[in-house]
Order: sequence, then C-alpha cells, then structure tokens
Amino acid sequence: MILTKVGYLPPLNPPPLRKRKDMVPERIYSFEIPPDPIPSGNIKKNINAEVVVVGAGIAGLSAAISAAEAGAKTILLEKTATVQARGHDNAFIGSRLQEKLGIQINKDEIILNLMKHGANKPDQRLIRMWAEGSGETADWLMDMTDAAGLEVIINHYPPPPAFNNAREYYPQYSVTHHYHNERPVAKCLLDNALKKGVVTYFKIPAKQLLRKMNDRVAGVIAQNADGDYLQFNAAKAVILCTGDYSNNAEMMAKYCPQSSYLESMIRTSTGDGHRMAMWIGAVMEPGPHIPMIHGPAGPLLSSAFLQVNLAGERFQNEDVPIQSNVNAVERQPDKVAWQVFDSKYPEELPYLGIGLGKIIIATEMIRQKVARAAIMADSIEELAVKMKMPVEAFKATVKRYNELARMGRDLDFGKRPDRLFPIDKPPYYAGKSGYDLLAVLGGLNINWKLQPLDKDWEVIPGIYLAGNTMGNRFAVDYPTMCPGLSHGMAIHFGRIAGMNAASQK
Repeated sequence: MILTKVGYLPPLNPPPLRKRKDMVPERIYSFEIPPDPIPSGNIKKNINAEVVVVGAGIAGLSAAISAAEAGAKTILLEKTATVQARGHDNAFIGSRLQEKLGIQINKDEIILNLMKHGANKPDQRLIRMWAEGSGETADWLMDMTDAAGLEVIINHYPPPPAFNNAREYYPQYSVTHHYHNERPVAKCLLDNALKKGVVTYFKIPAKQLLRKMNDRVAGVIAQNADGDYLQFNAAKAVILCTGDYSNNAEMMAKYCPQSSYLESMIRTSTGDGHRMAMWIGAVMEPGPHIPMIHGPAGPLLSSAFLQVNLAGERFQNEDVPIQSNVNAVERQPDKVAWQVFDSKYPEELPYLGIGLGKIIIATEMIRQKVARAAIMADSIEELAVKMKMPVEAFKATVKRYNELARMGRDLDFGKRPDRLFPIDKPPYYAGKSGYDLLAVLGGLNINWKLQPLDKDWEVIPGIYLAGNTMGNRFAVDYPTMCPGLSHGMAIHFGRIAGMNAASQK
C-alpha cells in the first residue's frame, strides 16, 4: 500500500485478481444446454430475405419497419396469432409534442440519474443513445399513429402544483407519451410494416438460429402450426425481439430468483430469443436481473396514504413510486400491506397523489373503487378487527402517525410534511395492496451497435437485439423516474436495430 498526503494510491502494477478456490460449482440448467441441430432433411421449405425479425412486439415491429424503410427485404416472425402489446406509456425525450407543450428536459440530468439509480451498472452509452435519439423516434412513431387517428398525450402533465423535482424524494420527468392502449399502436405499426413490404408469418415460433462455428448468423429455423420446419435465410442479419423470460421457471431461478415466486402476467415470455442466442455463444449480462413489478398500494392506488403490514406496523415512507412501494411490501410478512385512510381522502388526494400510478382527484370511479374494495368502520378499533389486525398495535400505529402529522414532521420515515395528514375523521377505510410481475429487464451482453457479444467479448456477426433480449440497460431496480422507459427503449432500439441490420453488408 502507498500512503500519500491525498490518501491511498494503488500500486503501478496491481496484483492479479484473487479468486476463491472453494466456490460451489454452478448448477447447469436445461435451457443452457444447446439442443441438437435440426437436420437439413427436416426442413420443409427455405425462404429467403435480407433481414429476418423474430418477435412482433413493439420492438420487433419497429425493427421490421425501419429495416424495410432502409430498403431491405424483410420478414417478421411471431409465435402467437397476432402482434404483442401491453400498457400505455412510452418514454422519449425531445419529441415535437414535448416541444409544442414547452417541455424542456435536461438529458444529461436524466442520464446521470438513471445511471445512479442503476448503481452505475448499465452501459451509459446505451442510455445516452436513447436520450439523444428518442425524440426523433417519437416523431417517427407519431407520424404513423397520428395518421391512424390515435391520440397521444404527455402523461402527468402539467404536474400538480405540489410536485417539484427539486423537492421530490423520487424525481419524475415529463417524458411519457401516453396512448389510451398500446394494442392499437402495435396494430398501427403492423399496418405500416405491411405497407412497406414486410412479409409476416404468425403462429410460427423460432426454434434455432443458423450459425456454423464462428461464422455469421445466417438465418433462423421456425416451426409452423402443422409441425413443419421452415428455414428463413437472412442475407444481412437476424434481429431478435422476443421479449423477456418471466414465464420460464428455470431462467427465473437462475437470473431473477428474488421474484421467482411470482407468476408472470405474460404467458408468451419464455426467453426464446435469450436461449437461442446463448446456444450460439451469446452471454447473459450479470444478474440478478431486475423484475418490473407494479401494483397499487391499495384502493387509492399508490397515493401516499399510511401503509401498515400484517403486524399493524408502519414500515416505509409511503411517498414513493409504485415499483419502490412493492419493493418494501415484498419484505413484509406474507408480502402484503394495507393502505389506511379516512373520509377526508377526496380533499387529501391532490397532495398525496403525485407521480406514476398515482391519482390526483377523487373521481366517481375512484369513489366506487373505495366503496367496492375497501373495508369501512366507524372506529379505528373496529377497523383493526375487520382487517384481522393486532388491535393494540394498529391503534398505536395510527396514534403515532396522527401525532407526527399534527407535529408536521415525520420522525420515523421522513415523509414530507405536506403529505402527512392525520387519520381522525370517520368513517375509516383500509384496503390491501396488490402487485404483478410484468417483465424481467435482463438480457444479453451487447455493444453499442446492438450486436450480442460472446464470452471473449467478441461480436457475434449477423445478429442484432432489441427490446428485452438486449441487456446492459437496467440494474438494481426499474427506474420509474421515466414512466414508459422500457417501451420507449424497445421502440427506439428496435428502430436502430432495423437500420443497422439493413446496412449490414
């Protein structure tokens, strides 16, 4: 060790890394074992293209359109009967809609916050590619959706007066291009793909990539509904956009064990692209990978009302986004929490409903939800009994919370004073939290051209990735500071992958 006036300096010739000699051998899962190649004699038909896109979600659709726009003869394969789309939100920076509304966003601030949120593990070059180029992609998307009559708004804009990024525990940016439903968006993309000459094949799951030794990927073998194998030859490249692996129990056990107890909402998310790429030498990014888990804290969604666990105890600062809320709930008894509030909730919502998944006003629909989903009682003690909660512990929690609210200082969890309200006006309400596993945001190691890398960090030629097959974008947790970031990246990187594949010689 070298000590100087400024502290420790490493030696000029650092010693080699010391590795443990007593490491337990890692389990080999069945998905890691490459299957035998499908014999050429079993191929019913050969179909030629320049670019073959696997997966008709928003990433694959964007890739197919951009490849066709660049002049490539493009084929799109999808294992289900139709296009895949979920949700509503797509995060972009610098679109014409943001410009029209006067929304100005500091891209460097977002990039650095995303890197900080991911403990500096994501590849900042990819984050910057999205931040710098996604506005153009948003305009490209809106050219199509505007023509189809699909309305898009910037969600949570303008923000309520109580919201100020400089004061928020979790910042949030006005990047969310919100459509009422993402399915019509996907259908619009499919229509545009067909207009540009993309040939589509549905109900035909991809089975194996074509690659001999260290040559380029030359295509993909898929299987139709009749059980016949078809070989799709790609003169330029294959693009894998097959979604995540949240419905593959073995992959969840290996790469996302912290959420392997949850059932995925998406049955088709079986990691097809990840596995096919690994069988030809691609490498998964280091785990554990991040689950996208969203859900309401209770009948009033993720608004910042009091939450208690099954022991009747408060356990977090409730003024957090829906993903962060679930992170805390997952560590409570039985992974359950209750949201508690009183009859003043319509007046308090404008102060407590800030951010992604939260609500601002007590609409009739929200009032009906409270009437339907919440337990109601005329006293705190009666409420605890109905909740099957330890009565004295729950009464003590509510008493303490009320004292902090009247004091205007949360000495226990540091919630902002303007988001602390006593629970003191009957009737009183409580409702259980809930959440779902939407996706796992872990993928394969890639370079900035969106090409997968092998164990020696060498490019595997003839293949590109987009959507949740690509790794190096997220770590630690899904950052809801940019609502719709996963979708926005899927569309943007899908478009880039299509252009890169089409330019391949």
